[in-house]
Amino acid sequence: MMIRPKIENPLFFKLLKKQQIIPDEFISDLLNELEENALDVLATLIQSGIGTKRQLCQLWCDSIGIAHVDLEKSLFQSEVVRKVPERFARQNYAIPIYQMGDTVTVATPIPDSIELKKQIEHYINGPANLVFALPQDIEWAIENEYQTNTALYEFFTKISTSKVFDADSPIGEKAFEEIAGKESINQLHVCLILLGITEHSSEIQIEPEEHIARICFIINGEFHERLQLEKSVYRLLIKKLKTMAKIDDAQKKEAQYSRIIFPTPGKKFDIQFLSLSTKFGEKIFLKLMDRQALTNIPKISDLHLSLKTKRLLEHQLNARKGIMLISGPSDADYIDLPYSIINEIRSLNTHKIMSVEDSPRWLLNEVDQLQVNPKANFTRLDAFRSCQNLHPKTLYVQNINDPEIVGNLRKATEAGQFIIAGINAVDVFDALNTTRLEIGSVVTAIINQKKVRRLCDHCKKKYLLSPKEAEDLFIFEGPPQIFAYRAMGCPYCQHTGYQGYIGIQELLVINNDIKNPIHRNTTIHEIKNQSKKHGFQDKEYDGIKKVLRGLTTFTEIHSLHEN
Repeated sequence: MMIRPKIENPLFFKLLKKQQIIPDEFISDLLNELEENALDVLATLIQSGIGTKRQLCQLWCDSIGIAHVDLEKSLFQSEVVRKVPERFARQNYAIPIYQMGDTVTVATPIPDSIELKKQIEHYINGPANLVFALPQDIEWAIENEYQTNTALYEFFTKISTSKVFDADSPIGEKAFEEIAGKESINQLHVCLILLGITEHSSEIQIEPEEHIARICFIINGEFHERLQLEKSVYRLLIKKLKTMAKIDDAQKKEAQYSRIIFPTPGKKFDIQFLSLSTKFGEKIFLKLMDRQALTNIPKISDLHLSLKTKRLLEHQLNARKGIMLISGPSDADYIDLPYSIINEIRSLNTHKIMSVEDSPRWLLNEVDQLQVNPKANFTRLDAFRSCQNLHPKTLYVQNINDPEIVGNLRKATEAGQFIIAGINAVDVFDALNTTRLEIGSVVTAIINQKKVRRLCDHCKKKYLLSPKEAEDLFIFEGPPQIFAYRAMGCPYCQHTGYQGYIGIQELLVINNDIKNPIHRNTTIHEIKNQSKKHGFQDKEYDGIKKVLRGLTTFTEIHSLHEN
């Protein structure tokens, strides 16, 4: 059993009072209730929502002068984790995260403990850098890393086929047999998925060429080639994967979709399988679903919206009228937005909420989610009509790229429903232009989001913009002192400089002055000009602000122009 450490931290409470986060008497009551354990008070404040996890942990770390690490967003190096025995990690609430040079970074709620530091350095046989992490995050990490990741890594290394991934030339059947044994080729599909999981890949791609096939892992949005196969081995691998996905190997011309539930030591992984026919064979996509068993739906406050965008969006959610279009260049760019919005609406009241979804990303409590199933002849229109029969107050339609659906949306708004509708579009004006004839008069707001890579908080580097760079961005008087951040790379982010993604947004609210030119069917150019008069700011503006906040880079913002 893990016994959480008990800590007194009076300076933390002084900072809380200075920031006026909670009243003095509330602090006293909490301390009395939680037996003077400041760590438990910190956890309670985070759970209550009085302050964000990031804000409160930063105050705590300011009080002790040691950095904080959020383990839920960390990538662990499995071989480094194993340097400290699991029993010691549990007893002392300490878990290694990664190693840079000779120094191992270790997360613990008591990073100022000299005795703990000595004990850890004895185990790792080198210097340790202790950082602060919440006790509950330590518990989660120990369960996940020791019982799942370590078991996976050990399981992978015991499979003889794993040896072929060290090859530096295309592997054929004869080479396979020499390296790993005669039967090892039949384990390749299992070994491939295990390696993808242990290396934190989001997707595995098998790309056939004329004479070989390449296996690539996508890690933090970057492609990493891991192996080349001769075509005979490639064909055997495809056959095994399709058997695992329960797909008829005879049907090769059309795109084939399936789902693989992949059991491993410790847990099961959900894998989306897609096969596309190409000139040189089938290209396979294996999407490894989120490694956490339960992923929380992001709150609107977690989406890094600008203060202006957040306030405008909250106003729209309080009004809940007409149609709100949520858009992006691809589904993946904006899929988190509608769920966050629905979650916010659900917290405001108890009225009926329903959805029509092609592929649900999250299952929502107290929301009736209808999933489209073309194989069962249950179309988007069928699902939409089913919803209308039950008269929800709020309806989310994941994809309205369907003329029959768009034609029915206006009637739903006339009946008093608030519609949240997803559509692929380059920007808010592209979304408006696509739908203006059918529903332009009842659209009340349009959000457009594109995802860009987020800088790794552990290695990003601050730098001063040159006068020329500053002049390109701002109008100013006197010498500018404007800073931005650049990607560097460290073990924590797989040496990419980035970790995860962040949304760059723009929001167009359709007020009467903008609605009039829409009714007159004027050009999009004129609508753009009218929008700017009312303070509309595009994604590039939002992106620059996020660069200056240290969330991403100018390189990523320049990608906004690629669409």
